[in-house]
Amino acid sequence: MKRNIDLMITAIETTILGFVLIFNRPDFDDPRRPVLHAINVFRSWPACASLLIIGIAVLILTISNYHKHYADFMANIVMGALWMGYFVSFLVHDSFVKTSVSVDTVLIGFVFVRVVLDAFRHYERGVWVGG
Repeated sequence: MKRNIDLMITAIETTILGFVLIFNRPDFDDPRRPVLHAINVFRSWPACASLLIIGIAVLILTISNYHKHYADFMANIVMGALWMGYFVSFLVHDSFVKTSVSVDTVLIGFVFVRVVLDAFRHYERGVWVGG
């Protein structure tokens, strides 16, 4: 039985990020600054709920060992897009609010890079080759 352990770890991290953002309300909403107000969407309840739903769905997918219909490949694409969106939003937030890049942004960037490297390592023409 082949399982994509890296994707399972990313799904757990996604679920944990959703829980953390639910309990940490936004601290930077400023309607006079449209960029910061738009980035606040990533910390709102619907975005946090989508993190939880996607994280749990991908976790169930990896635990059930389902490899048909390019499911692993599509899950990796969704995870990559999700983590890239959060990386960009945290980076823009840091550039507008802080003078330096925060540890949160760096860690989210590393998760995004790991998801991309996982996609290149485990997939060959859209088919999961294991690892």
